[in-house]
Amino acid sequence: HAQSGENPELRTLMYKLVALASAPVHAHFIFDGDDRPPIKRSKHVQLAPHWLTRSLQELLHIFGFTWATARGEAEADLAFLSKAGKISAVLTEDSDALLFGAEKVLRVTDNEDGTFIVDAYCAEALSNDPKIPLTTARLLLWAMLRGGDCNPGGLAGCGSQVSRALLAGDLGDSLMHVMTSAAPAQLQSMLGTWRDRLRTVLVDGTLGRKYPTLAASIPADFPSVDTMHLYLNPATTWSDDTSSSLLPKFDPTQPDLTRLAAFCEARLGWMRPKIHKYFRNKLWSAACMRALCQVGILFSLLSALT
Repeated sequence: HAQSGENPELRTLMYKLVALASAPVHAHFIFDGDDRPPIKRSKHVQLAPHWLTRSLQELLHIFGFTWATARGEAEADLAFLSKAGKISAVLTEDSDALLFGAEKVLRVTDNEDGTFIVDAYCAEALSNDPKIPLTTARLLLWAMLRGGDCNPGGLAGCGSQVSRALLAGDLGDSLMHVMTSAAPAQLQSMLGTWRDRLRTVLVDGTLGRKYPTLAASIPADFPSVDTMHLYLNPATTWSDDTSSSLLPKFDPTQPDLTRLAAFCEARLGWMRPKIHKYFRNKLWSAACMRALCQVGILFSLLSALT
């Protein structure tokens, strides 16, 4: 909108941070690092930081949120922190976070009225699903068949229906067994045996119908060992030393309202009346929530010491 001010992308980010600041959570942001895969979400990854990165990091400081840069993929670092019990959930659009080992993944859908819906995916609940338990092994098989950030293409011609049918068997468990137990000299041979079994399952009718064309089209290098290693052994900030003493200590602070007002004026082109109105209508409640959250964190720390 012409009257909304400059930098619409930056303004949108600020609005999202205000909404996040209004929630009873502390958010820790992680940015992708230099060792991230060259392709992500079917797009080539630019090595140079996104032009909004510095401005977003500045806003995070202003709002009192913490942030860090990962060694590789941000989702891998977040999943590691989730497994270590340092964070309660991972907020991301990347479904690979569960395969990386995240205990709980949140997805947020914005509504037109300014509210939002949060969907929670818990690894324990998914792995205990009575229909098809989505264990790490089955998630790996799904990523190989249907694709993911580390494997954009998946298996050509393998749609969601046949992929779900394949998940119901033990192909995922046997693939995981190969990847975690095979000696390097035996890996390709064992994968070849697994691949032959996949072809057999596709043509013997156990899936409810036969898929001879798909079975015949499976390439000799499927599934990719390098891709599976990216999922099962992702590069994280703690890959070389997983000592808990090296895990981050989150120290949130209160929003710096003076700096935020200056930011809105200098970077968004807002006049002071607009700043006053926005702060009154949107920001004061967020500032109160941040204060309550900080008191809650201090109370938890004191309780842990007693």
